Amino acid sequence: MNTLSVVQMVAVGLAALALLIGAWMLVVARRPWRSSDEEAPPPRIRLLGLSYILVFGSAMVQVVVQVRGDAALALGALMVMGGVIVVAVVALDVRAKRRAALSDAAVDRLRKVRSEVRSV
Repeated sequence: MNTLSVVQMVAVGLAALALLIGAWMLVVARRPWRSSDEEAPPPRIRLLGLSYILVFGSAMVQVVVQVRGDAALALGALMVMGGVIVVAVVALDVRAKRRAALSDAAVDRLRKVRSEVRSV
C-alpha cells in the first residue's frame, strides 16, 4: 500500500465523518458538539448540514471514483455551492449576533431611562 492510497483512505474516512455530522445537522437541526440544553437552534443549522453533505460528499466521490471532465466539473460546482452556503450561514450568524447585541443595548438603555424616570 503506497502513501497516496493511505492519504486517500484517510481523506475518505474524514469525509465520511463530516457527512455523518452534516446529516445529523440536517435532520436534527442541532450541532452535535453543543449541549442539548441550549436554546432552540436557528434554521440555518440545517443549511450548514446541507453544505457539509455537498462539500464532503462531492469530495468522497472525487477521491473514490476519480472522475474526469464534465463530471469532475459538476462535482467541483457542488463543492463551491457548499462553500457558498457556509459563507452565507456565517454571515447570517454574525448578523443575528449583532442584532442581539444591539437589542440588548437598547433594552439596557430603556431600563436606565425607566429607572431615572421613576426616581424623579
